[in-house]
Amino acid sequence: MSDRAKALKQAVEQQMRDWQVPGIAVGILDGGEIQSHGFGVASVETGFPMRPDTMLQIGSISKVFTAHLAMTLVEEGRLELDTPVIEYMPDLQLGDKAARQALTMRHLLTHTSGLFGDWFEDYGVGDDSLRKAIANIHTLRQIAPPGDVWSYCNSGFYIAGALIERLTDQMFETAMCERVLQPLGMTKATFFAHEAITYPTAVGHNLEDGEQNVARRYPLMRNANAAGGIIADVGEMLRFASAHMNRGEIDGQRVLRPESVAEMQREQTRAAVISDYYGLAWALRDRDDHRLVGHGGSTNGFRAHLVMVPSRQFAIVILTNGSQGVAAYRRIEDWALEEYCGIKKRKPERFDLPADLLERLAGSYEQPLHQITISVQDGGLRLDVVDRNALVDQVKAVPQEPKYAYPISERDFIIDGGPDDGGHVDFVLDESGAPKYFRYHGRVSEPVN
Repeated sequence: MSDRAKALKQAVEQQMRDWQVPGIAVGILDGGEIQSHGFGVASVETGFPMRPDTMLQIGSISKVFTAHLAMTLVEEGRLELDTPVIEYMPDLQLGDKAARQALTMRHLLTHTSGLFGDWFEDYGVGDDSLRKAIANIHTLRQIAPPGDVWSYCNSGFYIAGALIERLTDQMFETAMCERVLQPLGMTKATFFAHEAITYPTAVGHNLEDGEQNVARRYPLMRNANAAGGIIADVGEMLRFASAHMNRGEIDGQRVLRPESVAEMQREQTRAAVISDYYGLAWALRDRDDHRLVGHGGSTNGFRAHLVMVPSRQFAIVILTNGSQGVAAYRRIEDWALEEYCGIKKRKPERFDLPADLLERLAGSYEQPLHQITISVQDGGLRLDVVDRNALVDQVKAVPQEPKYAYPISERDFIIDGGPDDGGHVDFVLDESGAPKYFRYHGRVSEPVN
């Protein structure tokens, strides 16, 4: 084992201990050289080891695959990103008539649809699952007009998946397999548990009262597959990364045109909170004069992350089977970026925000997955958060440890300490300067009067 591999093992195992994550698979692409590693266990009940080729859920990294699939249709002239969706799906009904007229595929792929995003109704496992969901999407609230505000939106990708079904006359999963996975040589990757189970496969775990419990409801509902349904191993994920760092080419074969890859990685909108900008599904960040291109994923008991540094031909994918996996993968990513690329993470400097402006932001904010009470503390803000996990069979409200966030501008804050250390939260202000939304974990929450 090389010195660098030993250092990686030490870094990963330390984060597994610190954050009580049962298992982590790591894949690294460095200048054409691929490494795959497995650490810990795939299941605390079986004790089976996490292998380099173990299959795990990648969650919302699937959204980038959906954008890739959409771009194959753009290349064929069958889809225009800025054409209203209803020109392709005239039967689409939304709760807001103006939004129905304006909504485009670009809005859907950049999280600017304005539609309420965290909708996880299960419409079964049949081939009509997505169609059933879309028939009910008009029940969702339109939070803002399309293009008006960035807010992470799973339900927008349901519409994107349905539009792809309409244009290809195929099930979404079939179109993805034939147009994206097979051309990339991703022969194991799948949306279906009954296919994943034929390979070494991990189960998710939720940390509850200090105990690691297997996350039982394994699959995401089928109608959410375009938003987060792929199951894969780290080696195959690096094939996807390689193609997107090499202008759409892998193994001498072209899977996307260079201009399509560039459009996906172009700054489409300012994002805030979880990235600086969004491209077409890609989250874009700048660190030490390098552009980081990536995406994270979260499903029941799984947390995943992929980040690429195209300027260094470097990529790392980290797939975890624990609910605290975000805390672990952020720190592993930071270690790897510094070790392999010399890219260091630096916390922004504190901004001195007057007490009256802090008080203006205090209050209660809600959306279906979070209830957040904000108060002023030590020149910053204290966040008391109650989370609701919509991906488990029985939704429970789970209070989190209080979080402290210090200001870096009049409306931007950095969480200091704990699992979310270094994470951003921010406020969208109205014309009077009062908070219109509080943005946490990428979602906007509205003030409760």
